Amino acid sequence: MAKEIIESQPLTLAEVKSTLSKRGKKAELSYIQRVTLDHTVKFSSLSARTAKTLVKKLVKNYEMEETLAIQIVDIAPTTTDELASFLARSPRTYTPDETADILELLVSSMKKEAAKKKK
Repeated sequence: MAKEIIESQPLTLAEVKSTLSKRGKKAELSYIQRVTLDHTVKFSSLSARTAKTLVKKLVKNYEMEETLAIQIVDIAPTTTDELASFLARSPRTYTPDETADILELLVSSMKKEAAKKKK
């Protein structure tokens, strides 16, 4: 029997990973939850806190839709061309300087996160 959806909000892969990891410590995860957790472990390279902060910065500083910001943070593009493919879907046009700033924000956050994990 399907459960009722009480609330729906977009989350980054890192937030999903954090939520399912916590839930898995309290109770057994369903098959779909385990598969989802495995996917997030493989493809999420940021902490939930860092991912959420990045999404907020993109939304606030670059007038980006939250869902687009989440997609960008999840994929973490490392080149201007990769980032441009996401930004092309936005109703707003981004200048080359803004694109470079967004890319620098993403890359620097990824480097900081990688440095934390090495410690």
